[in-house]
Amino acid sequence: AGYCATQLGRIVTIFDDPSDETEMTEFKASVVAFEVQKNFASKFFSNKTVVKSLIDDTSGNLLDNLYLLLYVFTKNKKESEKTTRNIIKISIKLGMLQRGEKFSLEEKDCLIQIQKNLRAVAMTLISFYQVDFTYDRNFVIKYLTELETLLKNLISNHLTDKSVGRVEQIFGVVKTPEFLDSVYVPKKNSEMREIMGKVVSDLNCCLEAGIL
Repeated sequence: AGYCATQLGRIVTIFDDPSDETEMTEFKASVVAFEVQKNFASKFFSNKTVVKSLIDDTSGNLLDNLYLLLYVFTKNKKESEKTTRNIIKISIKLGMLQRGEKFSLEEKDCLIQIQKNLRAVAMTLISFYQVDFTYDRNFVIKYLTELETLLKNLISNHLTDKSVGRVEQIFGVVKTPEFLDSVYVPKKNSEMREIMGKVVSDLNCCLEAGIL
């Protein structure tokens, strides 16, 4: 709990180069989330049921550290921001559709399955990081592929093809063998491994808070 408290509202960097630090820390998930939510709400909703922020401090911190992980992996600020923004956009749109009672009973069941799958993915990612020699790449890819399919099926009736494309873009990065191996294979990428430790702590915070 102490770690969560000290993490809120800031991004941790691991580089000494000031230019690298500036590039890595100028992205802030909470700011992006606010703009996305405001824009989406003005298009689709006319009441105040969706005013409350859908990205809290704990989720925002997880997204900030995920951005850092992507940045170290891609060495490309624009691509890292794109992937993280897409995650934020899809998460917020799903949350607002749920709050706006836009889902049918069948779709609500699908959303529950997505939440269960997401929680299982989070617990798997934590376990593989904390317990040596347990990493199973194919197992992670299988879970992530199932999650991608469920998400695309759910949003296809409510959002545009562009949103479906955003889901494909996200998973096109995070379920690749190169990305997963860089996180979990010892000594393959020490910078990513260090940031993943912070992502794991954030995931634990989200699980404890019932966000995941």
